[in-house]
Amino acid sequence: NFTCDIHGCSQEGVLDTAEQVRKLNEVACEHFLRQGRLDVARLLVEEGGLVIEQSQYNQFVQLNSILEACRARNLGPALKWVTEHRRDLEARNSQLEFKLHRLQFLSLLQTGDLQAALEYSKNLALYSTTLKKEVQQLMGCFLYTSKGLGQSPYADLLDPVLLGEACDEFMREACALLGLALNSHLAACLSVGCQALPSLLQIKAVMQQRQCPVVWSSTNELPIEIDPGLEYQYHSVFACPILRHQCTLDNPPMRLTCGHVISKEAIERLVTGTRLKCPYCPVEMNSSEPRQIHF
Repeated sequence: NFTCDIHGCSQEGVLDTAEQVRKLNEVACEHFLRQGRLDVARLLVEEGGLVIEQSQYNQFVQLNSILEACRARNLGPALKWVTEHRRDLEARNSQLEFKLHRLQFLSLLQTGDLQAALEYSKNLALYSTTLKKEVQQLMGCFLYTSKGLGQSPYADLLDPVLLGEACDEFMREACALLGLALNSHLAACLSVGCQALPSLLQIKAVMQQRQCPVVWSSTNELPIEIDPGLEYQYHSVFACPILRHQCTLDNPPMRLTCGHVISKEAIERLVTGTRLKCPYCPVEMNSSEPRQIHF
């Protein structure tokens, strides 16, 4: 029952020029670099004639090597990285460094080297105020080392999920500091495309019955709204509470003197002469007083 003909759901001419193909290759190359497929990315650069800065290439090499080490429970490279970027991480209120120290501390406890674990616990003193409860739990683990942490009230600290969460958080923070989105552009496009495709196929069938040749309009807009979810919303969206539709560049949100916000088109409909009354409160103002808001 799989519909393989999706030609009518794509926009014509998106890959007609060499520049468009080059941009697609760059997006694919960045995706392979993020995934650690350095050999594939290097081959794509050579065959596609792309120009990738060595510094950008080295950044992805470093991130992938740290991530692979973390997954192998070698936290040394990640701890070195967070130490070097401590100030930036603190500005983001990140707890990544504590989570890595916690994993390393628990690893030492599990080996039975209590002296090394006690010495390493000095790294946790930085969080004795901000994460007091978590630090107390880690110190309480010393009481159960003879019986085994797996049989203690702190057995949940040994859950393998914590390592996976630390790896995911490392990638999030690293991408944020590099000015990158968590997901590559290629992965985001494929994910959103897969979500939108069923709806597009349905609207395509309807439009074919109405003898409409294409799904895309002349203004590069779809005839239906596709909700990709909060994960793929990269900017704020404002819907006018009066007209109940989303604002655009031609119809931007406007702030009234009373603080309420409506669209420019709504203001034009509410103006009487040169006077404008807020639809939500008794405040009146001159029609020139509202100011455009930039999210």
